[in-house]
Amino acid sequence: MRGRFGSAFLGLRENSGLPKGKGSAGLSSCPGPVLGAPQGLLRAGPAPRCPAWQPCVLAALLASPLGAERSSRRCGGRCRCGTGWFEILFTSFRCETCSQEEAKYRCPRCMKYSCSLLCVKKHKLALSCNGVRDKTAFVSVNDFTDLNLLSDYRFLEDVGRAADAAARHLTVHNPTAKKLLYGLRNKARKCDIDLRTLPVGFTKRRENSTTFNCTEKKFYWHLKLIFPHSHAEYTLKGVPDDKTLADILKPYIDPVESDPVVCQRLKIYTVSPQSDVQILMKIENRKQNSVRYYELDARRSLLDNLKGKVIIEYPTFFVVLKTLKNNMVILGQGKYLFPVLLYLDILVK
Repeated sequence: MRGRFGSAFLGLRENSGLPKGKGSAGLSSCPGPVLGAPQGLLRAGPAPRCPAWQPCVLAALLASPLGAERSSRRCGGRCRCGTGWFEILFTSFRCETCSQEEAKYRCPRCMKYSCSLLCVKKHKLALSCNGVRDKTAFVSVNDFTDLNLLSDYRFLEDVGRAADAAARHLTVHNPTAKKLLYGLRNKARKCDIDLRTLPVGFTKRRENSTTFNCTEKKFYWHLKLIFPHSHAEYTLKGVPDDKTLADILKPYIDPVESDPVVCQRLKIYTVSPQSDVQILMKIENRKQNSVRYYELDARRSLLDNLKGKVIIEYPTFFVVLKTLKNNMVILGQGKYLFPVLLYLDILVK
């Protein structure tokens, strides 16, 4: 592992095929100085002498620091006789800019060693290096580690975050987008529809694809259909406002015209009489403990059903069956309506 201050540790294992050098610790000096070469030590374990160690290790030491690392990885960290592992510990490197002082820093981008801020600036100027690690640099499969995987994952996260931020910035500061939204709300107001839009970043704001065709003077709505009894929901785009709700639901609950896959999933609706089907729409701006729903007329057009109602981004319809119990309370048909009337009748008597 290459350290921050130029130290590198390669091929660590317990047995070594290297001969012991000078001293009781089994250390021998590295040949040098060579321009750009490490000034370090060889450490050998107590394993028996290996006659093949010298060409492998000397080739690594006489090369550049990166060359030494490549040599160690090329032989797999094992000497050619196969007697055991060897270990190379580089304690210091020379500055690759001035070639005089001991290196203290290593550039994350080009991996060049520098001894001072002056040399760092010189190497950036000479190599046109910005000093920022290249997150997209090629890494071979043999050198790929968990750290590389984590780096790639974070890089993809950064890309997604930057794209999302750019999209938000474009929408917020785009006068054309604001003008289109204002025009859409204005056209809806003329049709007696209170259309409200959410701030940029909300899911419904991103999903909404509702448009108004000025030539046809017609809305093309983004709709969401929810079938609670089948735990299914579908999104429709570009639905003209003059289309009836019955025609909108035909591809889903009509036993003849519906898609076979959809028909199977919504079987409880397709086998029920059409007169049992109810289309509900939630009333906006009510307290959470008093949620109520509008009952819509399937024979009337989408525009007629939306008149006089508040729409947040786009309409959401709940398709339910009258014969099945649900917790949706229709406006004017609340569960407390009958007890209140009974109480008033008692007071009158």
